[in-house]
Amino acid sequence: MLVRRNSNDEARGMLIDFDHSIAISNTDEPVHAERTGTLQFMSISNLEKSELKPTALDDWESMLYILCWVGTFGWNSKTRPDNTDNSRVPKQLDRWHQGTLEEIAKAKRTDLDSSNDFQNIISEFNPRLKNVDLLFDLVEKLRDVLIDEHPDNLRGALKKLGRQVNTETGMHEFVILSDPFEERAAKWKGLSESLLMVLEDSAQQARKRLRK
Repeated sequence: MLVRRNSNDEARGMLIDFDHSIAISNTDEPVHAERTGTLQFMSISNLEKSELKPTALDDWESMLYILCWVGTFGWNSKTRPDNTDNSRVPKQLDRWHQGTLEEIAKAKRTDLDSSNDFQNIISEFNPRLKNVDLLFDLVEKLRDVLIDEHPDNLRGALKKLGRQVNTETGMHEFVILSDPFEERAAKWKGLSESLLMVLEDSAQQARKRLRK
């Protein structure tokens, strides 16, 4: 997505890279035949080279990362953090683009896992950004729908681990019992509708704010 500002200082977003798009109903496309994207905004499934078929939830997840990035670093030089104040230099999002793909995916899982963990991200939002409170509210609600508003077995972002006995060694070892992202992928249509409602409600609130 690119952002352009009109002559009246109104910002407009433009979607790009449609040469990489596919019809979401096309199930014949190979799964992750090619991985492209910016590390900070890539979905966890994409980073982990999952065999899951991509769904709209991957796009919603990426949008959440983009909004967090804008909230932290602003739209332009006028809204960037004051780097002369070391206490205000954002550090939390460094983990979204530093290290291996596996390390970045693990960092994102940790940051999304609970609302308390997610507070570490939004606590670094730039107070110089106009109407940043609306962005606070939007990203929290998007994360809640994407991660938390499910039965217990689908909540969170971390893989659920358990112990079992290795029949060859007789030793206990940890194994992955379930992955919330994998479980939620099957419910992508309903979740996408709920996420869209959150986005539309936020847009309505923003329009009301701008009219004042």
